[in-house]
Amino acid sequence: MEDPPQGNAREERQALAGHVGAYLTDRATSAGFDVRQRAGGRAQLASLLGVSITTVSRTLDGKTLPLPSQLNAWANVLGIDHDELLVESGLIPRKQPPEAAKEEVTSAALTPDVAMDAWGISDPKIRKMLNGTIEQAIELQRGIDAADRGATARG
Repeated sequence: MEDPPQGNAREERQALAGHVGAYLTDRATSAGFDVRQRAGGRAQLASLLGVSITTVSRTLDGKTLPLPSQLNAWANVLGIDHDELLVESGLIPRKQPPEAAKEEVTSAALTPDVAMDAWGISDPKIRKMLNGTIEQAIELQRGIDAADRGATARG
């Protein structure tokens, strides 16, 4: 990949290349490749990656970034997850968890009338029947909850 001509962008790209090179060197060493100059590991990597030894050397030395088309091969040859390679090498940023809500969001109390309005139930007879069923269900749940609390206290 060509470096951009601007000084600042070029420096940032070079710093990234250095970080990626250090990461790949560490991972290659961990995978059993002796990547020191003239040790043979760089030639092995080049062969497995399908690139020149010069490309491998420039990448490991932090002089250039691997091409996007080469990243999968690097991950496969070094036995690392593709996403891990992208994040840990610094090529893409780590996902940040969403910020916690700064304000507590409250909702309006849900009543049977509000629910029936939302459901479009307008017939008075149906509303009366449904309201009675809801009230009965609430009482049944309260009884179950009280029994559960009693069992927990005894148990």
